[in-house]
Amino acid sequence: MKNETMTTIYNSITPQETKKLITKESDLVIIDVRTEKEFLYEGRLDGAILIDFEKPRIFKREIKKLDRKKTYLIYCAVGHISKEACIEMTDLGFENIFEMKGGLKSWQQDLDLICTISKLNDEEIIEARKSIITRLNKIEGQVKGMKKMLLNGEYCGDILNQSLAVKSALNSTNQEIMEMFSNVCITSEEHKKDFFKYLKKLMG
Repeated sequence: MKNETMTTIYNSITPQETKKLITKESDLVIIDVRTEKEFLYEGRLDGAILIDFEKPRIFKREIKKLDRKKTYLIYCAVGHISKEACIEMTDLGFENIFEMKGGLKSWQQDLDLICTISKLNDEEIIEARKSIITRLNKIEGQVKGMKKMLLNGEYCGDILNQSLAVKSALNSTNQEIMEMFSNVCITSEEHKKDFFKYLKKLMG
């Protein structure tokens, strides 16, 4: 499906059509127009490069460096920002542009689309696990501190403050584990269902 404005034309395609395009176009350039935080921690299409649309000057500068004759796939989180990015690119003279409808969230929710989400390399996996272990060691120390406070009969308000700190630290740890889950552990449809099940529980 083609979307047209007064001066622009680009193609909007579904995640399934996107998968076919990635397979077909060997020289396809995939551009993620989300923020750096989203790019690093919320999954991304394999081979995608980050050009943050919310930083307009940088976006325009980096886009102008690209070959206008190549074919481009543009996506964001839910499909809104990618449309604006496509319009700006076509205004700059790019002609072969595809925009993924619904963004990465739509891709991730399709159980048939799993393997093209990038994985962390071995070194990154080790660092991610080290970071989680460091957090857990800190939490362990906080819990031991709570036990000591209880044994010493300390003020309940102070103990509750420590308990709230443990809860906050556990929430941060859960976020890191989910980030690793999305980048490392989704290798089947069942794993993908599990990911969204746990995500729902954490958000509930």
